[in-house]
Amino acid sequence: MNKPKPKKRAVKVTSIVATVFFVLAFSLLIFATLSRANPEMSLFGCRFYYVLTGSMEPEVKKGSFIVAREVPFNELEVGDTISFISHDPDIEGMINSHKIYSIDTNDEGVTEITTKGAANPTPDEYKVYRQDVKGKVVFASYPIGKVFEILSDRTVSFCVTVLPIAVIVLINLIDLFVIINTPEKGKDNKTTVENDDSADKLDKPKE
Repeated sequence: MNKPKPKKRAVKVTSIVATVFFVLAFSLLIFATLSRANPEMSLFGCRFYYVLTGSMEPEVKKGSFIVAREVPFNELEVGDTISFISHDPDIEGMINSHKIYSIDTNDEGVTEITTKGAANPTPDEYKVYRQDVKGKVVFASYPIGKVFEILSDRTVSFCVTVLPIAVIVLINLIDLFVIINTPEKGKDNKTTVENDDSADKLDKPKE
């Protein structure tokens, strides 16, 4: 039995890794895009958002990609950056990500959070409540945010994700077709030997 050549093996491994990478990247892009429209969506307890303003600069730049992980409400502390549904009339119902400035209990015994953008001179006017918090920000990346911004363009996402996957699949299908239609060497040799024996018997004169 012939062992696969190292070169072919490396090509196959590279194809598999590239396919997995592009599928995961494209899936994450779709999920992050859907998360903007539906704040309730989560993946393994994490939510993915884009930062649309510069209120958290320089800590988190405008256009950054952030990951907000679900944590128990009572574990939140002053200084944590959280993603929450805003009650500010200008962005009512949208996701905002600011630092916790203070945690207090009002006269009705309800815990309320005061937030503040790192770049803002004063705390936010509107409070944040338990049901508003979508997660604690555990990761933020401006470069990844720019990549996702570029990939959000339909033409670019097709060229960078769908097209390479299609090419890789096509190459593997061609490789499989070649393997199926290539006769085994041992079988060819056996057939040749049998044909030679038959020829000898026919050519040998009778005694």
